[in-house]
Amino acid sequence: MNPAVTSTSLFQRRLLVVSGKGGVGRTTVSAALAFAAAAQGRRVLVAETQGQGRLGRLLGLPQPLGTEIVQVNANIDAVNMTPTAALREYGLMTLKIEALYKVIFENRPVRAFLAAVPGLYAYSMLGKAWFHTTESQGAGPRYDLVILDAPASGHALTMLKVPGAIISAMPSGPLTRDAESMIALLQDPLRTALVVVTLAEELPAREALDLLRSVRNNLHMPLAPLIVNAVPDASWAAPELRQVL
Repeated sequence: MNPAVTSTSLFQRRLLVVSGKGGVGRTTVSAALAFAAAAQGRRVLVAETQGQGRLGRLLGLPQPLGTEIVQVNANIDAVNMTPTAALREYGLMTLKIEALYKVIFENRPVRAFLAAVPGLYAYSMLGKAWFHTTESQGAGPRYDLVILDAPASGHALTMLKVPGAIISAMPSGPLTRDAESMIALLQDPLRTALVVVTLAEELPAREALDLLRSVRNNLHMPLAPLIVNAVPDASWAAPELRQVL
């Protein structure tokens, strides 16, 4: 089963993953979704992956986002996830003791090994987003909704496939238990949706279709309505164009 997600229920999810071809406006859409969800009273975290500074500007911040969570307004927090910072945070969550983390993760041979493990850094960023969907604050969740401004289509697919690869390749342990929890979240239509962004152009549309097929057939993630970005409203057009639009 892979039920579609309606636009009216989109912000009731715990996690929205936003992806599409490079240059289609994924970050712009992520920021717009954050403001729309916040307007409905949702407490939102927007997490970009190795961002280049655009999300901070779109959210109205005076400087680019760093690797520490910052408050944008009463209902929106934001963070720029980098592989190194996300892996460190994940390592500390798993090992609990910072000194032990430093011994294991911050020596040169181990760092070289980790850099060579396919998908591990992508997994650490996905794991950070997943972790924030589980955080509590007081009697309820810290965030009602986490919006993951994911990489472009191919890299996003790699990221989303890593939990399954870990379960297949590794013995039972903390890493596999977390991977199982991530897959359960990603495939739950009540908690997650993939938001695919495209432009009204041939190449972005083809890549969006390939992404949708792969996610539907291989990852079994619920799909949000497709977003076609940068299409002007007919009311903005000159009178002679309104009939066409």
